[in-house]
Amino acid sequence: MAFIRKRRIWWESVPEATSYVVYVSQDRTKFDPDHFAWEATSGILSKQVTGKTELIVPDEWPGFPTEAGTYYIGVTSKDEVGNQSDPFVSSGPFKFLAPPPPSKGGIESL
Repeated sequence: MAFIRKRRIWWESVPEATSYVVYVSQDRTKFDPDHFAWEATSGILSKQVTGKTELIVPDEWPGFPTEAGTYYIGVTSKDEVGNQSDPFVSSGPFKFLAPPPPSKGGIESL
């Protein structure tokens, strides 16, 4: 089995928050105020996180995209009645597929 490096998405805690929602998209414009509609934004995947301020991908989010590329991650704070903040947005390269092994090789006596 290939070794796939995991990624840790983290954020600072917010005292008023009872949970957080993590969003992912390859399109930065999805997070612009004119387009962002929280969980109803088309082209964005989301995952609610309760009790912690980090998410290890892909382990804790099996639905996280596996296509290699730069992804924009938005994190919102959610309170006990469902109010949700604007997103804090960051980005980074993601790739969860290993390269193929060498096709030839051997051992020789010298």
